[in-house]
Amino acid sequence: MDGYQIIQQLRPILTGNEVIVSSNGNISRQVYHYLPQPQVYLRGSMGLPASVGLGVALARPEKTVLVILGDGNLLMGLSSLTTASYIRPENLRLLILDNHEYATTGKQATTSKVLNYDKLFEGFGIPNIETINLDDSLETVQERLQKLLSSSGLHALPAIVTSQPPKLSNIPLHPEEITRLQFES
Repeated sequence: MDGYQIIQQLRPILTGNEVIVSSNGNISRQVYHYLPQPQVYLRGSMGLPASVGLGVALARPEKTVLVILGDGNLLMGLSSLTTASYIRPENLRLLILDNHEYATTGKQATTSKVLNYDKLFEGFGIPNIETINLDDSLETVQERLQKLLSSSGLHALPAIVTSQPPKLSNIPLHPEEITRLQFES
């Protein structure tokens, strides 16, 4: 399954009480095109989705904050997991779409193939929902996504995905517009 297909599986289970923070590149374009708007679409912010998500979670405690990021963003921002696990916001969830590459910038390989997500998140004290694997059924994917969104407290859900992102247009919003749409409404 590809990452965009997992993003599409979120649509029917979103309640409207979520803020989605999506990492720069393909993931933000997919969230913009496939999920309800407005959300927090990051640009030029490699490694920062978890940090931004933590800030949004603290600013909007009444909302479930779902950070959708790729393995490259996770690897570049691992230190933010220390802060998130220390603060432990009840409303923060992490969905990692791991295709083992920096797909947006030319498909360079990441080092995620050597990651053991169970041990990584255990080391940060973050409960890990069972990983979504390439051969998991649609029912399994939906079940794990639902478990992530309905979980209590900070949780992570890694998903191993293929790298076949669709060609989508850029988000036609300036970063200041994205901020206004999310925080002034």
